[in-house]
Parts: sequence; C-alpha cells; structure tokens
Amino acid sequence: MAKTQMKNVLQSNDSNKEKAAYLWEYYKWHLMGIILVLLLSIYFTIQLFNRPQVDYHIGVLGPETTTEQMEILSNDLKALLDPEDQKGDMLVTVTQAGQGAERFFAQLAAAEYDLLLVDKTAFENFADSESMDVLQVDDIESSNLFTVPEDNKIIGIESNAIPYFSEHEVTSGLIALVPKNSTRNPETIVFFQKQGISLKIQKSE
Repeated sequence: MAKTQMKNVLQSNDSNKEKAAYLWEYYKWHLMGIILVLLLSIYFTIQLFNRPQVDYHIGVLGPETTTEQMEILSNDLKALLDPEDQKGDMLVTVTQAGQGAERFFAQLAAAEYDLLLVDKTAFENFADSESMDVLQVDDIESSNLFTVPEDNKIIGIESNAIPYFSEHEVTSGLIALVPKNSTRNPETIVFFQKQGISLKIQKSE
C-alpha cells in the first residue's frame, strides 16, 4: 500500500516541491528511526573497540579518594605485577561507600573485579563463602584473617598485612576478598607471591 501511495504521489500533477513536502511528511518518522538506529549502531561499535583491555582489576569500596590517588595505585600495581607479556591495563578503582555502593555491586556482579577491598561493615553485610572464594593463606598471622562465622572458612585478609595495600592510605584498614566470579585467579596468586605471601584459592566442587 505504501508503494502504491508513493507511486500515486510521484505520478500526480503536483509540483516537485509539493511532492517532496508530502513524501517528507509521510516518511519522516521512518527516516528518523532508521537514522537513529544507524547512529546507535555506530556509537556502540565505537564504544566496543575503544573499551580498554583490562588484565587485572582491584575494586575498592571505601573512603572518598581522588583521581590522582587511583592513578598512583594503578601504576604501583602495574610495577608490582610487571606484566611484560600483557598489553591491558592494571586498574584500581575506588568507589565511595554509600551512594556509590550500587555501582560497585553492579560491577561486582558483572565479574569486573579480581580482588576486592571493603570495610568491616560491608564485610559483615555481604561477604560469605557463597560469593567469595575460600582462601588458604600462609605467612600471615591468624589475627589478620577473616572467616565466615557459620563454617569458619577464611575468605578475607586484613589489608594492612599486605604490603601493597598498607603503603597506601586509601587501601589501609580494609579487608581483601577474592570474588568467586573472577576469571584471573592465577594473577591474584602472583599478586600475593610478589609480596612474600603464599595464597591458595579453594574452589568448591
């Protein structure tokens, strides 16, 4: 029907200007929809190719911090892990507790974090052996280890007992956790080994 209507308009005795005006009025929403879809497709394609590759990501739910402090943390992390064969970024992102918590947990659910740092309140509220890996840790005193009360399994480590974290004010006095959905456990083990800490991650069957 649309083709017939267009044919009738084009074959009418109206001026070209009138024909163009009619066709525009009739088809403008179709054209705008097509243009919008094309623009969105281009935008998401660009975002996909410009998205930085991340080889290791530490997520901190803690105090307010500055961009400069996060850059220092990320640079020190890269220097510690020394990933010569990796081209991706080493990231440490700090999300302020409170209003920013929703974003933090969304990224956690999306498996964007490989290691977490949270305060004791957050640890008590959400950390358990269902969402966090059970750890076997040597070279750290038991007083610096945090367990799940129900089954006495170790899932957390006092950040001050980890040299990299204790050297930065932003990451001191928190609890380190390994999320179960992380795909970079070997890198986490290396992170601790570089600091003289033997860590084993116990995966549940």
